[in-house]
Amino acid sequence: MVRPIDWTLEWPKEDVMSQDSTEWKSVAWAQFLIARRELLAQYDQAMVHAKEQTVVTHHGVVAEAAVRDWLGRFLPKRYGTTSGFIKSQDPTMNVTSHFDVIIYDQLEAPVLWTETNRDKSEKGLSRVIPAEHVRAIIEVKSALSRRTLREATDKLNELRPLMAGVNALSDSYPKYLSENAILSMLFFELRTADAKDVEVLELVRDYESQRMSYGPVVLRGEGVDPDYTGVFSRLRSNEPIPPIWAEKGLLHGFALSGPRESSSGHMLAQLMWGDVNFSSFAFDLLALLDGTYRPGFSSSFHGFDFRGV
Repeated sequence: MVRPIDWTLEWPKEDVMSQDSTEWKSVAWAQFLIARRELLAQYDQAMVHAKEQTVVTHHGVVAEAAVRDWLGRFLPKRYGTTSGFIKSQDPTMNVTSHFDVIIYDQLEAPVLWTETNRDKSEKGLSRVIPAEHVRAIIEVKSALSRRTLREATDKLNELRPLMAGVNALSDSYPKYLSENAILSMLFFELRTADAKDVEVLELVRDYESQRMSYGPVVLRGEGVDPDYTGVFSRLRSNEPIPPIWAEKGLLHGFALSGPRESSSGHMLAQLMWGDVNFSSFAFDLLALLDGTYRPGFSSSFHGFDFRGV
């Protein structure tokens, strides 16, 4: 038996909806595809500009800002989205380094500090958010590779002091990230040059965190259907399962790592591509923030239309 340990993406059962049908594609589903295309368009434009610059950093900044803008439009107003820093009430802990995307409870959280920069819009300013009010941290990278994946996991691992314990309800001065905080990674593309690097799957399989982790998510793959998004997930199996690795590697529709034995079973990682993955990512993230997420179940049917069933 294989079961998800962080999350997995599954279609509804066949008696509910036929995967071969196109009738379910709803207006909401189409709007998520449009939002995804807008993210990629901003990224591509920034890549063109970056080629004209001596120091190539512009496209990364644009990618992060585009993700924050999209989340700001999609998420309920309760959740604020910013780049910036996280501060614990523990005086022995320093303020964290800068993170690309911080989602926080803006109805409850005071903003401890806001960057002063007249050249930036309000949305582009960095902020310092109290650790106990942070709900999610997303590390954004341009292209997925063994190197950038390691950079992203190393960055999230900087949060380990803030995840070393759990805040008790009786704590007058909570100092840790919420036990329900989410860590995630989002990459804008996967290129053919990196598609056959099986170590990418193994790095995802072996990544462990003291908080819930989601993904990584890859917005597009070179040569893959232009509407497809890739989503990684970690699985646990009672028995060892052989890897599934096609000629196209990570750019095939599905890839499965080899198993790694642990005290709780055999750990694996899978990558699946699909045109509903971006909308599923959005609603999974919202369910995680709201505390209603269930691994193995669709978090919302708003991206589906059952009128043709």
